[in-house]
Amino acid sequence: MLQGKITSGIRFFLIGLMVLGVTVQATAGSSQVAPSVTGPLTWEQAIRTAVERHPLIKAADYEALASQAVVKQIESANYPQLTGVYANSGGNTRVVANLSIGGSLPKPTNYLTSPGLRADFLITDFGHTAHRILSQQSMAAATQKAALAMKALTILNVEQAYLNCLKQQRLVEIAQEVLRERNLIRQQTEALYRRQLRSKLDLDFASVEVNRAETVLIKSQNDLSLAYAALHTAMGIPVSAARVLQLEQIESAVSADTEESVLIRLAMTQRPELQGSREHIQAAEEAVKAAKAMRFGSVSAIGTLSYTWWGHEERTDGRKVNNPGAQLGWYGVGVTADVPLYAGGRIEAQIDEADARRGETEAGTRSLANDIVLQVMRAYFSRLTAAQHIEVAKEKVAHAREALTLARERYKAGLSSIIEVTTATAGLLSAEVELTESQYEYRASDAALAYSTGSEYGRY
Repeated sequence: MLQGKITSGIRFFLIGLMVLGVTVQATAGSSQVAPSVTGPLTWEQAIRTAVERHPLIKAADYEALASQAVVKQIESANYPQLTGVYANSGGNTRVVANLSIGGSLPKPTNYLTSPGLRADFLITDFGHTAHRILSQQSMAAATQKAALAMKALTILNVEQAYLNCLKQQRLVEIAQEVLRERNLIRQQTEALYRRQLRSKLDLDFASVEVNRAETVLIKSQNDLSLAYAALHTAMGIPVSAARVLQLEQIESAVSADTEESVLIRLAMTQRPELQGSREHIQAAEEAVKAAKAMRFGSVSAIGTLSYTWWGHEERTDGRKVNNPGAQLGWYGVGVTADVPLYAGGRIEAQIDEADARRGETEAGTRSLANDIVLQVMRAYFSRLTAAQHIEVAKEKVAHAREALTLARERYKAGLSSIIEVTTATAGLLSAEVELTESQYEYRASDAALAYSTGSEYGRY
């Protein structure tokens, strides 16, 4: 009996250890995917988290680093290229002075072994490499501007997703208020029905309106959960449990009284996409110069330092040894000049291609500038319209509240039907939603205006 209890105790102890191990492992795994952050998520926290962790920003940064590495690759042509060589030949081939295998002869040659060093140095290619370096440096600068553009776009996406969460939170609050209001109306109607002051139709109608309000609340709550998921995606982090956002006064990045002409000038100088396009134009111009420099060829120098030995005897007549083998240390230097006399039109075609690329880049830059002007104007007038709409919506909400209060009192006094009360409730709901939409539109337009003028990404 005692042995059975001990066995059962050991079994429960082992099961407890297994459960504890699985719990610890799951906790560790979840901490690796998304670190838990307590407390409300503020506006600044959301943006800074996206800037630090969004994978698209990381990818753009790596692209900029790769482009800078290409600059170093091209610059290496200006430095001596030192190569260690170990060459071994036999039969009808031999080691030539530049430490390569060649010189095939119609008779067997010595078996040569030549370890050594070879140095190649480009004396001049008449600006071809220099212009390639300048072109790639401009391309590297353009990729850095592209990384800034990705950061600016990510900030805009986070701001819009954050504002959408605030809007959905407010819509949930409005739906809850409407549900409480319609529950109150149903209670009042039920009390009047019990005293036979209202018909069963009024009670059923009030119950239907409560059910509708519950449906609206459920949809609003689901929309809020989806908005939270969209915010996490915009921040570049895994979707986790919903967190309450901290309602705060968000300052505008651009003053409301700034004229559109000033905003357009700001956009023309501050937008990273436009700055990157100018770098692309500079890169295309340098590429044209590099292609033209190919007409003049290049001048190079070569130097070799080696130690050669051969150990196989030569017996040309089959009996007499006329080359017993020897060892020799040697060096060599030389200069070569390559001038393309005729390349079948290849160089001219490369020049035409580079020139066409430059024209394409310039046209794309002008198109981008036009798009940016349109973005600024659209955001500016959207914010202006939303600001005016907010004032109208506030008055509409005040009138709707007054109408609902009057309809409720008239219904209590028996001067109106339940339809007038529900209509007033629906009017208040519509006015509250309209006000919330206008406030969201204003803040979203303000964020779009800050993005279109390039006024905010520099803060992060």
